[in-house]
Amino acid sequence: MAPTTSLKRAAPDDADDYSFLRLRGGDGSRAYHDDNEEHDEAPSSDEERPPQRRRTATSNGSASTFQPGAIVRVKLRNFVTYSEAEFFLGPNLNMVIGPNGTGKSSLVCAICLGLGYPPSVLGRASAFGDFVKHGSDEAELEVELQRKPEDAENYVVGLVIRREDNSRKFTINGHRSSHKDVQKLMRNLRIQIDNLCQFLPQDKVAEFAGLTPVELLEKTLHAAAPQQMIEWQQELKEGFKAQKEAQGSTDKIREDVKRMEAKQLLLQADVDKLRERKSVQEEVIRLKQLRLIARYQEARNLFNDAKKRKKESGRAYKKLERSVAPALEAVNRKQDYSRQVKGVVTLRRRELERAVAEADKALGPVESASGKITQTENAIRTEEDNFKEKRKRMGTLRKEITDLKAKYAQKPKDFKAGEWNLQIRDLDHQKRERQQKAMDLVQERDTIRAEGTGLKQQSSALMQELEGLDSQEGQLLNQLKNRNADAAKGWAWLKDNQAEFEMEVFGPPMLTCSVKDKRYTDLVQSMLQESDFFCFTTQTKEDHKKLSDQLYGAMGLSVTVRTCFNSLDHYRPPVPKEQLSQYGLDGYVLDYLDGPAPVLAMLCGEKKLHQSALSLDEISDDQFEKIQKDELINYFAAGRKLYRIMRRREYGPGAVSTRVTELRKGRFWTDQPVDSSEKAELKRKIEEIEGRVTELAAKFKKLSEEHAALKTEVEELEKKKSNLMLQKNQLQAEFTQWNGLPDKIDAKEKVLEHTQKELDESKARRADLMRQLDDVTIDMSKAVLKHHETLDAIRKARQKLLEAQVWELEAESDVKSLKDKNAEITTRLEEEKAKVEQARKDTEEFRQTAEKAHEKVAEFLTDENREVLVAAARVKTVAEFEALIGAEQAKLEMIEAGNPQALEEYERYARKIEQHRNAQQNQETRLAELNAKIEEIRSQWEPQLDQLVGQINEAFSYNFEQISCAGEVGVHKDEDDFDKWAIDIRVKFRQGETLQRLDQHRQSGGERAVSTIFYLMALQALAQAPFRVVDEINQGMDPRNERMVHERMVEVACREHTSQYFLITPKLLSNLRYDPRMKVHVIISGERVDETGTTKMNFGKFVQIQKRLKAQAEPL
Repeated sequence: MAPTTSLKRAAPDDADDYSFLRLRGGDGSRAYHDDNEEHDEAPSSDEERPPQRRRTATSNGSASTFQPGAIVRVKLRNFVTYSEAEFFLGPNLNMVIGPNGTGKSSLVCAICLGLGYPPSVLGRASAFGDFVKHGSDEAELEVELQRKPEDAENYVVGLVIRREDNSRKFTINGHRSSHKDVQKLMRNLRIQIDNLCQFLPQDKVAEFAGLTPVELLEKTLHAAAPQQMIEWQQELKEGFKAQKEAQGSTDKIREDVKRMEAKQLLLQADVDKLRERKSVQEEVIRLKQLRLIARYQEARNLFNDAKKRKKESGRAYKKLERSVAPALEAVNRKQDYSRQVKGVVTLRRRELERAVAEADKALGPVESASGKITQTENAIRTEEDNFKEKRKRMGTLRKEITDLKAKYAQKPKDFKAGEWNLQIRDLDHQKRERQQKAMDLVQERDTIRAEGTGLKQQSSALMQELEGLDSQEGQLLNQLKNRNADAAKGWAWLKDNQAEFEMEVFGPPMLTCSVKDKRYTDLVQSMLQESDFFCFTTQTKEDHKKLSDQLYGAMGLSVTVRTCFNSLDHYRPPVPKEQLSQYGLDGYVLDYLDGPAPVLAMLCGEKKLHQSALSLDEISDDQFEKIQKDELINYFAAGRKLYRIMRRREYGPGAVSTRVTELRKGRFWTDQPVDSSEKAELKRKIEEIEGRVTELAAKFKKLSEEHAALKTEVEELEKKKSNLMLQKNQLQAEFTQWNGLPDKIDAKEKVLEHTQKELDESKARRADLMRQLDDVTIDMSKAVLKHHETLDAIRKARQKLLEAQVWELEAESDVKSLKDKNAEITTRLEEEKAKVEQARKDTEEFRQTAEKAHEKVAEFLTDENREVLVAAARVKTVAEFEALIGAEQAKLEMIEAGNPQALEEYERYARKIEQHRNAQQNQETRLAELNAKIEEIRSQWEPQLDQLVGQINEAFSYNFEQISCAGEVGVHKDEDDFDKWAIDIRVKFRQGETLQRLDQHRQSGGERAVSTIFYLMALQALAQAPFRVVDEINQGMDPRNERMVHERMVEVACREHTSQYFLITPKLLSNLRYDPRMKVHVIISGERVDETGTTKMNFGKFVQIQKRLKAQAEPL
């Protein structure tokens, strides 16, 4: 059970500070409402129980005080620690207090889950069923939200959670609704519980401090910016991403085109030659085609002529053959006889060849036996040589064995290796000791050298710093170094590397700018934050990225880099300077500030110096009213006060507030005399360094002398060791050699025994070879006799062949005699026959030639080119075409290209270049469209962002000023990557420090908590969300910070026209500030709180006790 109390302070004009008291608690069935301070007991709960659903404003405040979407009421049943409870909330600051474990954070959980958000937002249980109270099956939540002006009733979002199936059921105003319906309602009311800038539960406080600057910008916009700005930011992100992709694609295409054009240009000379060569080749092909046509025509004509001659020769031959047939009959018979005799000659020649083959076959065994005899004789000679070698080797071995035995009989001196090794190790030990001492001396000497070098560098830097104190620039640099060491390091690097940038990059305005009229120096500086004096200014995107990468990334410096793309002329004042006198103002900040134009333009863009006015004197009330009425000037400083006019147009024309703060003394751009104590301190440091350098030099010299002496001793020890090693090795070698002689003798005797065995084996092999030689000699004799028999058969076959050859000669003589008698007739027949045969050959040859030529011509001759080519072929002969072809081929040989594939590559590159250029044109068109769209959106979004962050910065800085600390909020703008735009929070909690970026590593937990709550408070006046929740943010703060934070929180959260605020805390300090617009909720629960807890924990009684004690303390 968790009783809850809602306490609201009465209006200032009420008679009693405690006249209004409302109590709700106990077991959820009792309620107490005390309108009469004399009542001591709580009435029955039935008299004051609130309704189950409230659709209009409750008694806690009128409908007009709640912003649309603010939480009017929260009701719980069986939820976490609560059996039943109902909270009636105030429209401004709601402080929920109670000991740990009483259920304060359960109220936060109820708001989160009841409005449709998941448990992950809380950083707690992941299952919805885990939030059902132990012992119950389901939990019920009811969250009532303030309606919009156009709506008739409030929004009551109901939720039932079932433990069994972990399910959720939503209702809106009593009607069953889906989760999407609830989410839609939250979007319409700008409720963003998943945004840590709006809803910061207890378990998410550390996560908020861990947000990256990029994530913080995202959360800040969702919490404080209009919806249009959030949509613009998303469009810019998508646009910049598409722009980067398009630019990268365009650059790549452009580089590819340049590369291909360069390669194409290298191929140009070869391409020209190849094109000329191609033209000549095409002409050669055409001439060859014409030659083929001409050759076909010639072959066709020759074929027709040869065919005609063949017919005529055939008729003439047949006629002659019929007329001489009787005279040739005898010759034919004799020719038949001659052919028969030739057959006999051929047959007997074959018989002779068979006899010769048989003789050759019989010769094979003779040659084989002869080869075996030669092989055996060679083996016998080899074995005899081997026998002689073995016998000689045995004599040598006997002599070596005798010599070794004689040496073994002479024993050398005794050798004790341990004694020698002991002497050598002793020398090694002495040498290592001296080497170690030498190394120690070298290290000590190197340390002294490094220290001396560092001291000289320090001395040189101090001398330059001392000299610089006598110049204005030196004084400024010294001041910069003391105020912001990181900025000083960045400026030192920039001066040495200015040439690396496209355009001039300017250092901190503290160095580069000055105030024209010193009377206005405090007024001018009041318009600037501390970071404005230390920032760097670039003029191009590339320079911004290069400088940021160097200072942030490479050097790890915490500095601000800004870029201004507008000229100084771009910034025009809202009212001409001549007309400022009507407002009691002297001029604009820009009129009194001198410096480089890009730096002044940057300050105008960031801090609106061209719109911020100054006056040495205070302005009158009438002048202030006129400034406020005309709405032209929102920032000005007059006398010793700084004015800022803020307008919330969404709340109507009357929603205007003015913040007035006292002017502080400016810390920069002042003429200050050189600090003599600082000069004296620098001289003292230089003298100390010089004295230390002299001391180090003497010590270095002494160490060098000791090192040289040790080096000499090491060299002498090394020589002694070498001599000992030489003597030891000689004695050891002699002893080892003598000790191994028995083994050598034994080995030699074994070799002698083995050699004797081999000698006996050689004798046996020689006797066996002699027997083999006798057997082979007998086999050869038998083969020779058989071969002699085949030679007799050859002689008989040769005699028969000679006889047949004589018959052949006689027959040929008779044929020749008859032919001579009919020579004339035969000659005529042969001539005619030759003519017929020649005509036949010519006809066949010309036919084949014509057919081949026709096949080749058919390959290229078509209906389209037939007429032209045939006509061209008729005007010249084949020889003329060959002459033309030869001339063109000679020309072709004169044209040579270094790269035969150049033309193909050239044309391939040409096609690719054309494709790439088309793609480049498309990408450039798309890039231009993207740039135009980005510029259009950015021109609207960025000024609103600067204005929004500027307002946050003013509130944030003001909060820190109230606790004597410093803080600022800015926007880090990365011109190359929009995704890197971020919120940059810098804070300073101690004097002498510089502003440091807020993160999880640099500040303590308490400092981070203060910074977090101040940032959330800075968002309060700008909040687009209807309510904000912060759970136990004050934990970890010291009492001083907690009191100051509470003071600022009450001041900010209880203003008019601000959103609802929840602060959950287990404890508070005493005597804290209270405001009539705030409401305090006290939660009491635990094992000791029973059903009568409402009566026992009666705040009405507590008030009466307090009043009595107060009355007793007052003097009579």
